[in-house]
Amino acid sequence: MEILPKHPARSKSNHSIIEVLEFCKAQNLPARVVGRWVWIEFDSKPSTEIRQSLKDIGFRWSKRRGQWSHSCGHSCRPARSYRPWDKYQTISLDQALSTA
Repeated sequence: MEILPKHPARSKSNHSIIEVLEFCKAQNLPARVVGRWVWIEFDSKPSTEIRQSLKDIGFRWSKRRGQWSHSCGHSCRPARSYRPWDKYQTISLDQALSTA
């Protein structure tokens, strides 16, 4: 009997940065790339549908920062003592897609 290798199921937050950026562009979201993470900040609370679509692709609400974040499969320690967008290069969604 042949044993097939098991492949772990892809979690919602394990999307590549390209997939996340394409999703943001298709949804016309105000996304920006900070280091290897994607952050979204809205002027006001988005609709239930938008919030659910963000959760479905793997974004998480950061209560402390007041923004949605997606790690794009890169885990790291929490940035408690600094603001990531001050430490890492921040680029717009269009810039990120043009360099990808």
